Amino acid sequence: MQKVLIPLSVDPVRNSGKRLSFDGYIPSKNLPRFNEVLASPCSDIEVTLWFGTDEQKIHNFRGQAKANVELTCQRCGGTMPFDLAIEFQYAPVTKRQTAEDMPEHYEAAELNELGEVLLHPLVEDELLLALPIVAKHTEQDCAIKSDTMSYGELPAEAEKPNPFAVLQKLKK
Repeated sequence: MQKVLIPLSVDPVRNSGKRLSFDGYIPSKNLPRFNEVLASPCSDIEVTLWFGTDEQKIHNFRGQAKANVELTCQRCGGTMPFDLAIEFQYAPVTKRQTAEDMPEHYEAAELNELGEVLLHPLVEDELLLALPIVAKHTEQDCAIKSDTMSYGELPAEAEKPNPFAVLQKLKK
């Protein structure tokens, strides 16, 4: 099956009524915030989406996204490959279904003025959340070994005189 370009926006209520699915990709150029945090721009993101209605008649969509990216190691500053594989599940906020009344296994998806969800920013947000807080190589693969690092001690030139010492003298 040929991969298709994932549309920028869809009507989740209409698509869930039709039980549509998409198997395709999102171009890397459509994810500027995601590419900002990477060491180099990523390739296109593989995305699969399914639209449907659950037992409670709640329109929803779920999806998966996969990406192979290059991150900057925070220990040595070198690049490191990282495989992202995420899953997400959303339900659109409608007049009938508010975010507060939604079951907890769904994230709320806000609709725009046309009643559509913007898919590319939604997937971009999920990818950003899936990135590690501190990216670093395993200790064996890192250029800087843990026994060469020092913690908690400042060099002598970093110690500066207290700027309030003059005030302390005036107080006496």
